[in-house]
Amino acid sequence: MSSRIQFIISRLQTLHQRIQEHDPFDRSELAEEELDFMHKWDTLIREGEQKNANFLFEAQDLISRFIRCYPNLVPLMHRELLYFIGGECLHFLGDEELALYQDIDEQLYEAEQAGNSVDIAEMIEANQPAPQGATLQ
Repeated sequence: MSSRIQFIISRLQTLHQRIQEHDPFDRSELAEEELDFMHKWDTLIREGEQKNANFLFEAQDLISRFIRCYPNLVPLMHRELLYFIGGECLHFLGDEELALYQDIDEQLYEAEQAGNSVDIAEMIEANQPAPQGATLQ
């Protein structure tokens, strides 16, 4: 399994856990819409682990549905998930974010071509801009 797919699955699993701590997913009995959504999420993660060819298309659909239906939960999502899933999800990123993730993607490609093992999360952390107002001392 590619490091990108592993990374996406990991971020999807993290988001899945995080949304279960918030309304409406933290209720003891979920409405039919939420049950369907969580079932599709579980299915998507299994498809990624099984290297299903439609995994990224299904991920785009699910994340787009998440953003449309549960906008109050979107801040729980790691933004890089949108970039690495791609497709329609790219429309939810700003120009600066796109530039940042494109740089990371190029670094990832170069590392993979050189045969180096890559931790995408570490690469993202290393490339994050310093917070505004921070000074070097």
